[in-house]
Parts: sequence; C-alpha cells; structure tokens
Amino acid sequence: MSGRRARITALVLLPVALIAACDGGSDPAPPPVTTTASTPPTTSTDPAAQAPRVTTPLNADRFIADPCLSLTAAQQQQFGMTRTEKKEFGEAISCFYGYPNRTPTASVVAYATEVPIGLSYRYAQHARGSYNYWEPTVLDGYPAVGYTASKDTGPGPIYCDFAVGVTDTLFFWVTADDTPGTAKCSTAKDMASTVLSNIKADQK
Repeated sequence: MSGRRARITALVLLPVALIAACDGGSDPAPPPVTTTASTPPTTSTDPAAQAPRVTTPLNADRFIADPCLSLTAAQQQQFGMTRTEKKEFGEAISCFYGYPNRTPTASVVAYATEVPIGLSYRYAQHARGSYNYWEPTVLDGYPAVGYTASKDTGPGPIYCDFAVGVTDTLFFWVTADDTPGTAKCSTAKDMASTVLSNIKADQK
C-alpha cells in the first residue's frame, strides 16, 4: 500500500478507531485500523469535494473546550449512556459516551478542530471514494451528511457517522451503532440533532 493510500485509509477509519480506544473490556473489538497521521487538504477545485456553505455560523467554543458538554445529563440518560470520557485524536477533540455492559460499545461526539476546510474535508474524502455509504442532507438548517466506511456484513456492530457543519471551517460528527430495524444512520443523526440544538441554545 502506498504512503498516500495508507494516510487516506487512516482518516477514513478514524471514527472506528475512536470507539475501539474507548472499549477497555473483553468484548470483541472493532477491526484494527492504520493510525498514520495525514495533513488534510486545504483547497479543492472539484465541486464534488465542496460542502454546502453554512449561512448562519455557530460559535461552538464552549463545546470544543469540553466536548462532553455536547449532551446534557438528561439527554445522556435518554440515549442510555452511563459515562463520559474526553479524548483528543488527530483531527478532533472528542467525548466518548459509554453504555451499560458496553452495549453498544460507545458513541462519540467529535469536533474537527484540526481541519481548516470544515465539512468539505469529508466531501473531499468521499470524492476520493472513501465511503461505502454517503447521504448528504440538511439538519435543522445546517449542511450535514451520514456516512460510513464499513459494509453491512459480519456479526459485529455496524457504526455510522453523521457530520454537521457549524461554520465553513468547523464541523462536528457523531459516531454511533446503527440500531437494527431502523433507518441507516438514524441513531447518529438523532444524537447529532440533539448536539446541534445544544450548540444553538448556547449562542449569546
């Protein structure tokens, strides 16, 4: 595998690596991933690699300082979470939300503070063929996309990511297990909608 391809692979699979790092028990872990760092692209001339503009930017500084504020205690209880842990990984600062008996393993809310081009970073990855599932949408007035690099095969959990642009240079994403019998990425989308509502409510 070339160095360039390895770097792309690492960034594509970062959300799964985040969840794997949170699981300290004996439950089956997600597949191992490459952890080589990569410098994100800063510009692109390909329209397919550019996310829609954010027309009403939001200040997320308080949540970047403490990403575990992304969900209130009541909201964590609503989603069945029992613990939190702040971590920094590569492109983002993150909060892990754990569940009883590690089922699901964990959900993650991450703010991509090290990516200068905002949600266009994910679009650029998609333009290079990074994701098996890709569904752009608008969430409560903000550009968003559901995506995953994993295929729906095997006995293990299927993780889905849902990213939301809050400015043209910042996005956050949620990684969560897909719930059997529900629409693809619906759990991550519901969590992202709650996080976005909290960020909106925090505006001065």
